[in-house]
Amino acid sequence: MVCAVRSGGVYAIFLGFFICAQSSVASGKGGKEGGGVKADAPAAVSSAPAEFQWNEHNKLSWEDFRGDVRPETERSAAATHCGIGFKTKNGPGNKPQVVVYNTFYTGKSWVRPDARMPEILNHEQGHFDLCEIYTRRLRARMEQFDFSVADVRTALMNIYDEVSREYESRQRAYEAETVHGTNFTQQKRWHEMMLAEL
Repeated sequence: MVCAVRSGGVYAIFLGFFICAQSSVASGKGGKEGGGVKADAPAAVSSAPAEFQWNEHNKLSWEDFRGDVRPETERSAAATHCGIGFKTKNGPGNKPQVVVYNTFYTGKSWVRPDARMPEILNHEQGHFDLCEIYTRRLRARMEQFDFSVADVRTALMNIYDEVSREYESRQRAYEAETVHGTNFTQQKRWHEMMLAEL
């Protein structure tokens, strides 16, 4: 979760309890689709989807933040929930393969009505962009996976955990270097860096 904080009428961004909470992971043995561990997302407020994947042509909008504002974080202005997950399935010729995806959770992401500022939304988009960057890195690692190993689930989870640690470290660096989105020079630098990686 990534949040924006309100302080004396000025907004700043800060790191929440867990950066872009990883809410779904699945794996399987022998190419069978495994049961995933997935956090329950609250029902969508409208007919719009409760969750969606990153798409280069569709940037986040404040309408995507439909969750209830959390009272325990009264200084927060907004929070973004997104995550990386994977599942196994049988591909062409019944060959096992790993499908890697990311998800933005609209029912868990929220914004205060007076915090709908473009600068905050731009910073939040950066968190979702980092989620996509590390989704691609995990996908590249999983494409090389050898399903002949003795313990498929453990081997897959080890790869996932390694990429997750890199991802969380990068999210923390993004928060620190941009000073939670308030250092516009660094925010611009990170935006350009992420565009190059995407």
